[in-house]
Amino acid sequence: MGNYERNFIEKMREEIQIPDLVNDKLNESYEKIRQDEVKMKMKQTGLLKNRNRFYRSLTAAAAAACTIAALSGIFYMNPALAQDIPILGNVFGRLQEVRENSEYPDKDKTAYENISEHSEPVQEAGNTAENEIGTMTVSDAYCDGYDMYFTLSLRVEDEELKTADYLLPMHRNEGEDTLYDGGTFMINQKQAWPSEITPLRKSEDGVYVGLCRIASVSQEDISFEGQMTVNVDIHGLSASKAIETGGVGEAFQQTKADWSMQFDVETDTSSNRTAEPNAQSNGVIVQEAVQTPSNMHVTCYLPAELAEKNPALVLSDGNGNRILMECAKMNTQDDGSQIQEMVFNTSQADQFVMQVFDKNAGTDENGGVPLIAEIPFSMGE
Repeated sequence: MGNYERNFIEKMREEIQIPDLVNDKLNESYEKIRQDEVKMKMKQTGLLKNRNRFYRSLTAAAAAACTIAALSGIFYMNPALAQDIPILGNVFGRLQEVRENSEYPDKDKTAYENISEHSEPVQEAGNTAENEIGTMTVSDAYCDGYDMYFTLSLRVEDEELKTADYLLPMHRNEGEDTLYDGGTFMINQKQAWPSEITPLRKSEDGVYVGLCRIASVSQEDISFEGQMTVNVDIHGLSASKAIETGGVGEAFQQTKADWSMQFDVETDTSSNRTAEPNAQSNGVIVQEAVQTPSNMHVTCYLPAELAEKNPALVLSDGNGNRILMECAKMNTQDDGSQIQEMVFNTSQADQFVMQVFDKNAGTDENGGVPLIAEIPFSMGE
């Protein structure tokens, strides 16, 4: 643990004073949990389950757009949450441990520190579901208006499943018995498509932890505004071992089991930073840029004659450091022009440059890809 994390935890301790009576009650609850005297009931929810076969193998998610790996960051235990679930400790802390042991982390550490810092504990009764396989919990959630993140943790009771390094949540379509990768998600009773569900990774004490991300750029008619009710349905698990080169191996077991969870999350845009530079070059316009704690969102306009070339857009900060794109949504207008909504890794810089390259035009006289436009812009004050 670094000085930054230690300082944060010390500040939390200074600011939150827990009365002795509360501590005594918490210790009593912890003891009941350790002795298996506390049992959680699975909450039944009425969900719409009409699904297309949207999911493909998420075990290869590291190569997909809008992908995330496990979380990293600054964490503290929430005792009020821990007393109600049989999974002790903070899930973000477990995700941090797993990520630090990963040889090829996909997401930069700073972004996940910000996510963990802004996330709120989920304390609704419906955030936990239990069956003979184990207890699954949504313990922390955060939405910045563009991306929603929530953690999934699972304490497994099945002895064979405990041998897995990864447990991938799965779903089944209505009227079918076959399991497919991923879960079923609803936001305010509207079907939502996740950008990724990470395989639940085994932490040191045997609890499996993972992260789900739902990006607004992937949704058709869902707005991330105000308080939202999220329903999560998991219908099974795919168990895998880790492979020597890193990552997830082939599944050695599929297990059918139902977990239904519901929780609320409040959109928090207070840490977002927005600019409308309307900077342009060669007809390309950088219309809007938004820095959130987890990502950088940029909206660009491309005239029809450039949009048809399907150019490559590259974002760099003022120091020339390239900011990797995670995914993009392209909206073609009636006149052939295009609006591109792009999601990049996090950056809190003030100055940026958007470069547009004609990747299909061969090379220029210097052997490089022809540059169509170069647009400096600022996030302002």
